[in-house]
Amino acid sequence: MAAGERLFATQGYTGTTMAEIAHAADVAVGSLYRLFPDKPALLAELHRTMEQRFIEAMSQGWRSVDAYEDRFDPMIDALMKEAEAAQEIMPLYAMTRELVESADFVPGHAMIEAIKAQYREGRAKGAYLDQDPAVVAPIAHGMVEGAMRAWMMNPTAHRRRAVAADLKELFRRAFVVAA
Repeated sequence: MAAGERLFATQGYTGTTMAEIAHAADVAVGSLYRLFPDKPALLAELHRTMEQRFIEAMSQGWRSVDAYEDRFDPMIDALMKEAEAAQEIMPLYAMTRELVESADFVPGHAMIEAIKAQYREGRAKGAYLDQDPAVVAPIAHGMVEGAMRAWMMNPTAHRRRAVAADLKELFRRAFVVAA
């Protein structure tokens, strides 16, 4: 998977063959095809893995403070830190989302479900506005995704901090009950 990710990121999805991936991974092509029947299957697994990394970072940030009204800040910091760590390959995931969408995998769906659960939890504690988590979660996901895209246009540490600060303020205004 690491070889596939690296080659897709440097050569592009269409410019990379399964044979090149197998060679870079130092495995037989047949062995690669036993794990992944085709390039879209490998790409889908890479998307799932990346999404899981973001969900884990988000959850860790979310749980790092007790006060629900303050949980968005470390959550956003954790997500932006994960994006920075994956900076070289983020464009690959942004450009190939539609290639991996299928009946059993929709990129971003697991992240939206995680956001729904977190919003429900904060709403139950009275910290978040009484809005439908099924509506809030895709909006919040879109806000994060848009912020990450904005940062990728100028991926400096200073820009990451500025984008994260803007995103935190937007989340506070959109979702947190005013004190």
